[in-house]
Amino acid sequence: MEIIFQNIRIRDFSEDDLTLMLKWLTDERVLEFYGGRDLSYTHATLKEHYEEVFENGGFRVIVEYNNKPIGYGQIYRIMDQDFEEYCYPQTEAIVYAMDQFIGEPEYWNKGIGTTYIKLVCEFLKQARKADVVILDPHKDNKRAIRAYQKCGFCIIGELLQHELFEGKKVDCWLMECKLYKQEESK
Repeated sequence: MEIIFQNIRIRDFSEDDLTLMLKWLTDERVLEFYGGRDLSYTHATLKEHYEEVFENGGFRVIVEYNNKPIGYGQIYRIMDQDFEEYCYPQTEAIVYAMDQFIGEPEYWNKGIGTTYIKLVCEFLKQARKADVVILDPHKDNKRAIRAYQKCGFCIIGELLQHELFEGKKVDCWLMECKLYKQEESK
């Protein structure tokens, strides 16, 4: 996969990116929002996790800004038991979920994440015929929630004690973006 829009490039994740992931996932500023500051990563543990193939055709990407890698994303189709995990109604619609972070804090609050989300949603709509994209940000991650809302995501539910984060179960919002308007689906 490759998407280029202005000064943003989204490309496939490769083994060469594990060094970036180690840098990002050992930065407490990043871990405060992704993974948790109580986690300890090594090149070996990252290799094991990030080279694992998604069962549901998901994929991993690196976000670049002005040719500099600054972020990570993973996108995967919701299947079978995933609907229950997300408390999302089982449907015939093609539903994807996304997780992402900007790993270089100096690029936070610049609209790059918002542009990334919009580009990936458009890719999923066009290339994967997705109907819906869902996200599950922690309820206290206000910056991410604002970015998702700018992209058309709405809070549709509360996921109580949904994710283990820094030793405790935290609440998340279930957010949804319908990629087709009602009149398009008729």
